[in-house]
Amino acid sequence: MDSQRPDYPQKRKFLFSVDIMIEERSNGRALEALLHLLNSQPIEDYDIKQGIALGEKIDTALQDAIMKQNQEKAAHIAQTTSEPQAAGSGSAGKDGSKKSKAAVTETNPYLEIWDKLKSFQNSGTLIRLTVIKGKGIKLSIPCRIISTDPASDNVTVYHVDEKKVYLLKINEIDDFEA
Repeated sequence: MDSQRPDYPQKRKFLFSVDIMIEERSNGRALEALLHLLNSQPIEDYDIKQGIALGEKIDTALQDAIMKQNQEKAAHIAQTTSEPQAAGSGSAGKDGSKKSKAAVTETNPYLEIWDKLKSFQNSGTLIRLTVIKGKGIKLSIPCRIISTDPASDNVTVYHVDEKKVYLLKINEIDDFEA
């Protein structure tokens, strides 16, 4: 009844943006304490925009599994492609090995690029790829190489800013710098 009296204004809603620091042993415990505080007060609604660092172990485990799987595939591909060359070069001598290397270069003109990308992958080097997508769209991607697959002309990269994995074709890569 008091709210209907003319001398009492009606309740209105107000929105505040705040940064709150909570000292705890872990991010999960701090988040739990914050949620307890927010849920025990007369707060109608809230939106936590930053500070939640949960799921990092899951993300790391998934990335490690993907990298391990891709490395196994790359090792298998490298093993299957090196066996026929080794057999052919043993019988042909030095001249045969030069011919087989020239034949490989003719079948895959990106051989030197594959080798460079593979070395970036093995060392975990952060590189910047310049990629040209359809309709001439040019992208500059700071990334790490996750895997290279010369058989399908695919390069899998992890975009360090967007935290996403991209699958690129080798012919989309215009330039790269370490």
